[in-house]
Amino acid sequence: MSRSKVNNLILLKQIHTAVAQIRKGKLNKALETLDKAEDSARKAKSTDTVYYILFMRGGIFYTESKYDEALETYEKALEAGSELLKNDPENINYQHYIGTTLSNTGNLLKSKGENPRAAEYYVRARETYANLLAKEPENTVFRSAAGENMNNYAALLTEMDSFEEACEVLRPAIELYEKLLEEKPENLDYQVALSVALAQLGNCLIQKGPENYETARLSLDKALAMQEYLLAQQPENRDMKESIAFILERLEKLERL
Repeated sequence: MSRSKVNNLILLKQIHTAVAQIRKGKLNKALETLDKAEDSARKAKSTDTVYYILFMRGGIFYTESKYDEALETYEKALEAGSELLKNDPENINYQHYIGTTLSNTGNLLKSKGENPRAAEYYVRARETYANLLAKEPENTVFRSAAGENMNNYAALLTEMDSFEEACEVLRPAIELYEKLLEEKPENLDYQVALSVALAQLGNCLIQKGPENYETARLSLDKALAMQEYLLAQQPENRDMKESIAFILERLEKLERL
């Protein structure tokens, strides 16, 4: 067996080991394994593997709330992704790499409280996914990733009191998830994402003024029905309970108004 094939097998084994360690919660061990894998990938001049390793490492740092390390790692991943696109600009997988990394960086910056910078990354991710969906409009991976980015971006805009813009972002997200649910009505992830978008839209519409109250109520009622159904499937889901409490509070506010 040639040396290059041996090196590729070693690299593949290192990545599989890191994935297994992440699944077991052995994050420090996974970081050590990824360091070795990155060294192997750079020696093999495998830029796409370097990107994947950096993306995994950034996710670990984010999970551990090591935001500075995560941000630095995601920036390196974006550099690697940009290099891939420079050599193959039409490659949709590389574009997906960039879109996912941009969106995750936006989430990270939002967690750090750097809202204006987070907004820039969300916008870039949204543009990337818009381009991807123009090429592959039925791709469920791209559609779901685009919807998730829009949901997160809308949440940021709401925090920044940009309610009009948040509504503009949420409407296409809702349309996207409604279509995904038509295709796969039992998909719980789509149901959660749609209910979150509807709840956010209802809240934004309340903030925009009395002429939007009835539309806000309809959106919140629909979100509540969906989330109560989801909670029945997952009765211990704390996030769902908090989301339902938020919706009820918004509906009560509407009654008072």
